[in-house]
Amino acid sequence: MNNNYTIALSSGINNINEYFIVFILKGKQYAINIQNVMEVINIPEIEIPAKAPRSIIGMFNYNGLMIKAVDLCPFLGFEPSNFSINNQLIITIVNGNCFAIHTEKIENITQLNSQDIQPIPYDMDDSILKEVCKTENESINIINMDIVSELITKNHENNNNINYIDLLPSDEKSQQILKIRAQQNKIVQEVFSFPFNLNTMNQYILFTLDNHNYYLDLKYVKEFISIKRLNITKLPYTQDFIKGIINLKGDFLVVVDLKRFLNNDINTIHEGSKLIIAQGKDFNIALLVDEIKYIKNLKNIDSYRTFSGNSKYIFSEFMEEEKLYSIINFDKIINDDRLYININ
Repeated sequence: MNNNYTIALSSGINNINEYFIVFILKGKQYAINIQNVMEVINIPEIEIPAKAPRSIIGMFNYNGLMIKAVDLCPFLGFEPSNFSINNQLIITIVNGNCFAIHTEKIENITQLNSQDIQPIPYDMDDSILKEVCKTENESINIINMDIVSELITKNHENNNNINYIDLLPSDEKSQQILKIRAQQNKIVQEVFSFPFNLNTMNQYILFTLDNHNYYLDLKYVKEFISIKRLNITKLPYTQDFIKGIINLKGDFLVVVDLKRFLNNDINTIHEGSKLIIAQGKDFNIALLVDEIKYIKNLKNIDSYRTFSGNSKYIFSEFMEEEKLYSIINFDKIINDDRLYININ
């Protein structure tokens, strides 16, 4: 008897969920609705004024606009600590107001079910926290970006007693890196349309396999998570690039070793390995990658050089800072015949 089944054991698609970007601040998890997010960048050189409201780190040039870099710690009741060269800024737009939120680390992109989101039991008029998402394993505080936008645009007194100059990286190597990033952020590549619409902004997740950099269109990404939180169960009669299956929030997803899938090299799972939960039309898969770096807005995507190699899974590539970046053709991956298995 023939048993035929697809690699997708469950669709895992839930239309009532909304996308959020989850980040770490002072060891706690916070989330911003991704509809407010333009892109995530590494922290650049920031111009720090002599006097500013307590929450404003300073200003920097982003795509030809001088925008504020905002520290949420004062709003949350924390004292700011030293910044790292690895810290990131989430570029956001709220009611036409563009500003950047400082984060210690981007944790993941995930879909949060509205049934799991509850009002915070205590409420203050100017609190930026109004809701929390509670599941069996974690609690995520949801930032109300409308309130953040209101607070940073009010006519505060110049009462910033936080010396952010002393908190930013100050060694010579770090300063050079920050300056280079600042110069890159100044380049005007596209005039943004407001209000921001996630589906039209060409957002991509940058991830690595060994030393190679890949971009994947964010519209395919359901979430990404650390593999160390999951158990992978092996599957019989499968291709070498199939690591097994995982149970993620009640959905069974197949784990695809993307490195092996693309170029036949085995990807060794390590402490920092991540899974990108990617969604196709009919089913979802989990892509095993080495590292998730950040989200980037690739302007004028059609202008990038068409891939000249022999892989149908890459549709374009480009060089930046002497590094090669490849843009994944996810439609080719999800529709590949190798993702369907016949067992006799």
